[in-house]
Formats: sequence, structure tokens, C-alpha cells
Amino acid sequence: MHISQGIIIAMLFLSSLTILEYIIVVLFPFIIDLDFLLSKFAKNHNHRRLITHSIIPYLCLLIIGIFFPLILILGICGVVHILSDALDWGTALFSPFYKEPLGGILPHPPKEIVEITNYRKRQCWFATTYYKSKVLLFLEIIFGILAILLIVIIDSSYLWITLFYFLFVAFQVHLNIQCRKLNF
Repeated sequence: MHISQGIIIAMLFLSSLTILEYIIVVLFPFIIDLDFLLSKFAKNHNHRRLITHSIIPYLCLLIIGIFFPLILILGICGVVHILSDALDWGTALFSPFYKEPLGGILPHPPKEIVEITNYRKRQCWFATTYYKSKVLLFLEIIFGILAILLIVIIDSSYLWITLFYFLFVAFQVHLNIQCRKLNF
């Protein structure tokens, strides 16, 4: 969902972006999730408890963005990312002041999943749980369609950027196939 959100936001602000800025805006909502590399510093190794998954840094970007348009747009990307993450399992919206996750319509992982040492099996539990949600699947489809429609309506010369989106979708399909092999 994050890549399609980046495309939507980039297309809405296309007239004020260079091509490099456009690419940065498209990828920024995805890049935020690279904080999983810092999971060892978070409670229960949950990257969504880190300040990078709090709304606070992105509100700061919005304020700084008053003077720098790209920073403003990245702040919007961050807020959208965090609010959409609050839908599935929730996120620590106000970290570092309050580090407990808020929101979430999906069940929290059982203790045996949290403590499992096999990363692939843990990843499979999260992926299969996520894609079993009709609400989240619906949102994934709507955001994807909206992203492509905006490109077609605003400037079809940017259709090449959907390559990032379709690569991510292909990765998710591959992951789900692998998870089925592991009986998840």
C-alpha cells in the first residue's frame, strides 16, 4: 500500500517536483519501513514502536515544510504511512512519549510467533494475516487503482513508475506462494 500511496501523493504534487524529487516522494513511504533493520532496539523487536513509526517526526517535517516544499510533501507521505499502519496492527503514534501501539484491526501475533527464531515463518504469519483481511485487501486494491488512474489522468508519461508498484506486488505474491509451501 505504501508505494501506491507514494505514487498518489507524488502525482498530486507533480507540478512542484523535479523528476528526482518525484522518485523520492514515491519511494519515501516504503523507505520508512526500512526501520525494521533497527527492530532490535524496540520493545518486542517491533519496529512500529520506534520513533520512525510515530507521527511526531512527520508532523515536524510538515512544520519545516512550510519553507521547503519537498519536505512538506515528505511529511504528508510520513503521516499517511503512519496512519495506514495504524489500521492493521497499530503503531506507536506518539513515540517517544507513549510507546504502546495504538489502533489496529488485526489480531496481535501469538507469543509463539513473536518468539519464533525462523524469520521467514514469522514473516509468513504477518503476511497471511494481513492479506486475509478484506478491509486491508480492499484498501490495497483501491490505492493501487487510484495511483494508476492519477498517472493516466495527470501525466501518462509517468506510467514507468508503476514498475516499482508492480515489483512490490510481485514480491508479495511470491511471498504468499512461499508461505503456502510452509503451510501458513
